[in-house]
Amino acid sequence: MTLVEGVRKRYTRVGPWVLDGVDLKVEQGVVTVIVAGNGVGKSTLLRIIAGAALPTAGRITELPQTVGYIPERAPAAMRMTARQYLAHVGRMRGMPPDEVLTRTNELAERLALAPGPDVPIASLSKGNGQKVAVMQAFLKPPDLLVVDEPATGLDAPAKAELARLMSEAEHNGASILLSAHESAVPAGGRMYRLLDGRLVAEAARGMRITLQPTREGLSASALGAEVLLEEPGRVTVRTEDADKLLLTALAGGWSLIEAKP
Repeated sequence: MTLVEGVRKRYTRVGPWVLDGVDLKVEQGVVTVIVAGNGVGKSTLLRIIAGAALPTAGRITELPQTVGYIPERAPAAMRMTARQYLAHVGRMRGMPPDEVLTRTNELAERLALAPGPDVPIASLSKGNGQKVAVMQAFLKPPDLLVVDEPATGLDAPAKAELARLMSEAEHNGASILLSAHESAVPAGGRMYRLLDGRLVAEAARGMRITLQPTREGLSASALGAEVLLEEPGRVTVRTEDADKLLLTALAGGWSLIEAKP
């Protein structure tokens, strides 16, 4: 379990607090979702928890050895190829070269990286560059997976594959923390909203979740939840287990529109 204790962040000595006393427990084998709009600090918080940025005050404790972090926007100006970059990441994580090679090829195939892992990252499209960011996060099985707006920049098949990778990580005992940008604030014991620099949690029972299919032929019945309303391009369901439903929906090719009590 990773603990976030009293984390505060501001970017100038006298500027406003972007984060103002955040406390959070990210538990093993659990999906924790942070919902907030743009510019309110959710990406900053995730970077701090992942170890990619430092807080102004407060601390992160019990951070596991292997943290996989997928930023909202992957760096695009690298001259290295994806294979070279992942070989470097693998060395930093103490992985044998043959294991890195095998895993790189596997992830490139699963995510349909085009035109492949042997061209400079700077020459890849935005979506394929984001796939490289996904690959590095899963190169070594993570103990903690931090994902900032997982659908950003990915096509529908890659979104579904990312959801499967996340589900596998959860099944293997990883803690999963992800952010979502939705206009409606979801409720949930493991779902939080970032408000005025702090996290507010609500009970996760009896949630209404509205989803949008990312491809044709998806059936709401496969979600395993009570269907409240079905309209062209969207379906609203009720569930008592939001964590399970969201993973099922993402893996099945749905995207989240809103979630609320």
